[in-house]
Amino acid sequence: MGKIIKIVIGILAAVILLGVIAVGVLTALFDPNDYKPEIETLAKEKANIDLSVGGDIDWSFYPWLGLSIADVDVRFVDQPELANLSKAQLAVNIPALFSGKVQMDSILIEGLSLNLTKDKDGKVNWQQPTADSVAITDAEPTSPNTEPQDTSGNQPLSLDIQSISIKDGTVTYIDQQTQQRVTLNNLAINSGQISDGNVFPLDIAADLTQQQNNKQTLAAKISATANITLDLENQQYTVQDFNSDVTLEAEKLIKLHLETDLVANLAQNRVVVESWIAQLSNLKASGHVTIEDLNTLKMTGSIKTDTFALNSVLEELGLPIIDVTDNGAFNKMNFVSQFTGDAKTIQTDSLAITVDDTKLNGSASYSLETGRADLALSGNSIIVDRYLPPSNKSAGEAKSITDSSEAKNHGYSKEAVIPVDALKPLNFGASLKMQSITYNKMPIGNVDVSIDARNGLIKLNRANLTMYRGSIATSGSLDVRKSPARLTVNKKINGLQLGEMLTALNGSAPITGALSTTAAVTANGVSVYDIVNSLNGTANVGLQNGVIQGIDMAQQLCQTMNNLSALGQLSTAESVDSSTPFAKMGGNFTIKNGVVSNNDLSASLDAMSLSGKGDVNLPQRTLNYGLGLMIKENLFKQSCSVNNKLEGVEWPVLCKGGFDEAPAKLCKPDTNAIKDMLKAALTDKVKNQVKDEVKSKVEDKLKEKLGDGDSVKGLIKGLF
Repeated sequence: MGKIIKIVIGILAAVILLGVIAVGVLTALFDPNDYKPEIETLAKEKANIDLSVGGDIDWSFYPWLGLSIADVDVRFVDQPELANLSKAQLAVNIPALFSGKVQMDSILIEGLSLNLTKDKDGKVNWQQPTADSVAITDAEPTSPNTEPQDTSGNQPLSLDIQSISIKDGTVTYIDQQTQQRVTLNNLAINSGQISDGNVFPLDIAADLTQQQNNKQTLAAKISATANITLDLENQQYTVQDFNSDVTLEAEKLIKLHLETDLVANLAQNRVVVESWIAQLSNLKASGHVTIEDLNTLKMTGSIKTDTFALNSVLEELGLPIIDVTDNGAFNKMNFVSQFTGDAKTIQTDSLAITVDDTKLNGSASYSLETGRADLALSGNSIIVDRYLPPSNKSAGEAKSITDSSEAKNHGYSKEAVIPVDALKPLNFGASLKMQSITYNKMPIGNVDVSIDARNGLIKLNRANLTMYRGSIATSGSLDVRKSPARLTVNKKINGLQLGEMLTALNGSAPITGALSTTAAVTANGVSVYDIVNSLNGTANVGLQNGVIQGIDMAQQLCQTMNNLSALGQLSTAESVDSSTPFAKMGGNFTIKNGVVSNNDLSASLDAMSLSGKGDVNLPQRTLNYGLGLMIKENLFKQSCSVNNKLEGVEWPVLCKGGFDEAPAKLCKPDTNAIKDMLKAALTDKVKNQVKDEVKSKVEDKLKEKLGDGDSVKGLIKGLF
């Protein structure tokens, strides 16, 4: 028995020896470099890939199946180069494979260069549309196996890789459509021993640059570390203690830090980012994300920021700070949101924003397919004055702009104020509701604004508010799809106390009263000059229970008449009490190419009624308006008495001149028209006097001839 065992052992030893000798002879006699042309031909025929192996191919067979290759270029046929490789080597333990284990020595990849390009037509070099069809055509036809497969005895492979090392890697992405270039240089990836179920470390580092139109727009250094666990049997992969630092190279070094843990379960098609923290300057954000379906990227998550000061963040980022009136503005800001989404849209119905004392809540969404953004917010109150530039700076800038514009174009600048190129690509919808806003010290309530922009058409769906005991409703549109741009505005004002508003704005009010208007206007162009000169539309204006300051029409007209009586000639009186109360005032207006015309102005003023018609030429900044004043029987202020014979007579007042003239000098009685009226009245009076005298003399003569009687009177009556 022992002899038989020895014989068997000897035979096995001889077989092993022969196998070793055969492997040695195979590796010594077989040179894979002799088969480079065949390898390259097969790559082209089977995968439509141009493969070029410029370096040597080395290999080993047992116990490690090893492969080393150098100087490799890869591209799809008729496409720009996709990748090239300086050197790669790997080795697999063959005996371990027979026991169901993938045991590999260290994997080394050096000088990998991956080049991804998109041409002007949107064609990319990392996809080959015909590759699949070529592979399917050449493949042997197979019939589907409908019988159930017994996998009860199958055991998952056990993975054991000594390490992975990628050195001097480069990844470049070029988009010719957007003239953008993004490059990862000095890419390095290193791992510890990778084995199934055990934690291994992973380090990544790279330099990132971004160019736009051949100009560098971004440069950064990236580093990341993490501990990875692979559960191949359950297809679950865990990343713990992920830490990444990004240093942006700008005028100031800007550092971004990111921490997170995540679990990816491919069997369930699910990824959970249990928590993440990101910090940029003194801005710190945190949250979580759960991707329920990797195919559709259906997700839920949250994001929130700690309270931060905006200008501090901008300053540390090397960006200009926001110059505001109140140094305490933007000092207490934060953001909180719960969101959902998928591969097409990200949205939130739980959005909360805090800006100092202002609380905003609402919803938002963004379409990844169309780039459409929608935002709806509602808030309590905000004092806008706090966030405006300091008044001395803004006033000085505004004055210099106004002065230069007036000198050139009668007060209207020809410089574009509508940025057409910036407006055309806008694709968003936004709405804002505020309980109260304070702007320029004016209290504004019940603000409701909605705007929609897409394809070059910007619609102001509504801009409603209440202020100074009145309401204002505005809608309109700006169409920049064609040239010139077209502007439309519809406005309705009801019960606005004009005097209170003007006093708040300017410290004084030249006119007071409850203002109610409706207007519909259009204009073309992109400058103030173009808009004023192309203004067209209609308007109705009504003003009730107010006062016109600077002009006392009743007293001025009354004193003028008294001067006439005293001096025997017409002289205009200077108004002392410069105000004119009125009960109501209004009319309908038409606008054509910037000229406002009116034919039915009417008003009930102090001691008189008023009617008027004329034009206001906005392009020329001039007024040519005729008013008719009719003195009533009683003066409201009883500041001047007038001959009763002047009551009920319509007296003309002419308002003519430029916008820069004072109201008291702008409107004066029309002396020429009044002179004509007085001459006509005087002529009538003289005629009546002559008539009376002639009648009396004729009557006396007839009495002498005919005697005194009714027949004489009847004859005289018939003559006169």
